[in-house]
Amino acid sequence: MKLGKFAVSFARDTSLGVLSGVKSALAGSFEWCAKSLSEISTTPLVQGTQLGEFLQNTGKTLGEAGNKTEEGLSKAFESTAQAMHTALEALSSAESKIQRKVFENISVSSIVGESFAGFVTTSEIQGSFRLNGEDVSPERVIEDWKKSGSKKPILCIPGLFCDEGLWINNGEVPFSEILLKENYYPFYLRFNPGAHISDNGSKLLELFKKLLEDQELQKNKFDIVSYSQGGLILRSALYKSIEEGKPLSSNIRKVLFISSPDGGSYIEKVGFWLGLSAEAMPIFPVQLVGYIGNQRSDAMKDLSHGIIREKDWKEGTHLSRYDKGKYFGELDDIDAYQIYSFVSEEEGDWSSWIGDGIVEKPSLTLLSDPVLRKKTNPEKRVKLLKGLSHYQIMPSPELREYFLEIFKES
Repeated sequence: MKLGKFAVSFARDTSLGVLSGVKSALAGSFEWCAKSLSEISTTPLVQGTQLGEFLQNTGKTLGEAGNKTEEGLSKAFESTAQAMHTALEALSSAESKIQRKVFENISVSSIVGESFAGFVTTSEIQGSFRLNGEDVSPERVIEDWKKSGSKKPILCIPGLFCDEGLWINNGEVPFSEILLKENYYPFYLRFNPGAHISDNGSKLLELFKKLLEDQELQKNKFDIVSYSQGGLILRSALYKSIEEGKPLSSNIRKVLFISSPDGGSYIEKVGFWLGLSAEAMPIFPVQLVGYIGNQRSDAMKDLSHGIIREKDWKEGTHLSRYDKGKYFGELDDIDAYQIYSFVSEEEGDWSSWIGDGIVEKPSLTLLSDPVLRKKTNPEKRVKLLKGLSHYQIMPSPELREYFLEIFKES
């Protein structure tokens, strides 16, 4: 969207011919995206699910936004300054409509954090503890923990564009109610969704160390639950603590990874290849679409292959990430468990590829056998839920049952 608005402004100072090309490119990209999302929503395993409904609704919104954008840009031919002003307003309106549709969509409303719904520039967001809907200092959250009287601290690490609402507003029985019933004090966190996973991992390590400076908290081992990309952020923090020679394992009792994309996400991989292919086409509108597609955040680029170390995104090209290692011993001394889901009720080639609708099976199961099932009680280490998407696992009662089964054990 930002690139589109820049292109319109540039056209104002050049010619109507350039403006015409921009109009065609943007309208075409909206139409292509809308058509693609609608086609995906009708596939057998997605159709009828909340994910399918989300894709269908978003595709419809993109189509409407494309029509509005094309209509606004067409008016630019009627006059010079006023027409360009109208075109820019049309783009801004389309951008706002798409953003609000994504954040207000029922199928993801319980996943996407309300603190991101104001569309704050991600570069302004700092990793922080959360209390009463606000970022708070470690000192402030420690003070609140002491007032609670709880002796069972638990870190709740959210996924991409998630905050404490992930745990508080999800399901018939919110996860937060389970924690309070078990006398836990949840330390909720939020991270910059545009930053490198390794940067957020460093921030998590910094915040954890601040908690451990308190003498009372030093006496209590932490439990940890993480969702989606939060699992990568946690593993990055654990790796960095080992690298610094001060591993956090002695301060952690149990860890549960929920739908962690340990090998990355095919959604991001496909986006990269489509963008790269479009940029290579000798047609300006197609190249423009490809360029737009590849202006992804650092976090999304890292998510492509589950990059948790700084040196792995600093060295080499994006293509070289296919050969990068994925695991570095960070869970060897951690009492860790995982739970994930498949959209399909039955396993097969298609279900293996689509996984939970966001993360493919090889990524979800990357650490299951080589790491988790090599620990004691291997039969309890990994839990698979069938017929649930990446977004449906959080409110599921099966997740709560598994959490209680694992964390109630001494």
